[in-house]
Order: sequence, then C-alpha cells, then structure tokens
Amino acid sequence: MIYIWYLIAVLGCVRSECPLGWLHFEEACYLFSSEHLNWFTAQSSCRAHNARLAEVETKVLADYLISVAKLLNKNVNYWLGGRDDSTDGTWTWSSSDRVFTYTAWGPGEPNGHANENCLDMHHVHQWKWNDEVCTSIRPYVCEKKYPGSDEIIG
Repeated sequence: MIYIWYLIAVLGCVRSECPLGWLHFEEACYLFSSEHLNWFTAQSSCRAHNARLAEVETKVLADYLISVAKLLNKNVNYWLGGRDDSTDGTWTWSSSDRVFTYTAWGPGEPNGHANENCLDMHHVHQWKWNDEVCTSIRPYVCEKKYPGSDEIIG
C-alpha cells in the first residue's frame, strides 16, 4: 500500500487531460517512449503528438524525469530536446534555440567527442545528461503542454 502512494506521489495525479500513457507533472504531460529511434526521428515522433522532445529547464523537472526513469527500471538512455550542432559547445533547446540556463550533466560530460551533438539522459550516470551521436537509437521523452496551462510547447 505504501508503494502505491509513493508511486502516485512520484508520478503525479492521473488526470484525463494528459493522453493515455502520458504523465502529468507541473504544467506539462510527459511520455517515456518504448520505441527506439534516432534523435531526429524521435523529435518528429513527438511533433506528431503535438509535443516536443523534453526540455529540462529546472532541477525539479530533472529530478522528476530521473525518478520516472528509475521506476521504469530499464537500463536505457532517453533522448531529450537539446543539441549543440549549430555551434559546437553551445547547447540549446531544439524548439526555441534558447541556450541552456540549467544543466544536469553526468561526470565528464559533455565530453565534446566528435559528432556528439544531441542530448540524452544516460543510465550509466543515473540518467544525468550526456552528449551523444544523434543517429544513435534509443527511446525518448516527449513533453506537451498540460491543457489549461499558459506555457507554450512545441
């Protein structure tokens, strides 16, 4: 019984405004995909759901996404919506081209290896951030506006 209350507290209240399979947190709905795609196709998949790859701009959101990844108990990496392909070393969010104001990099990341221009949550680093080759195949996290919130996503 305690586990169920913990799960509800971590995942948030289930509300019908988020689509089935999506989790409500703060002003958005989040989907942890089971589908494995490259970063570009993952971004397109999110857009097909009127969403975007998740853009993590606060520690609170980073901690939430990490807690969900841990609960899913899969040793997989998840794409997020960051990239540095326009200017190497300058990380921006793909939907707005805004430079990161918050980061949650794993140890030694970003390491700047050639062609690692896309952002993922890396399970080896407890789902802290990692720069990765955009053509790598992995699941992803989509984010969409929670109905009734003032935030614009996409």
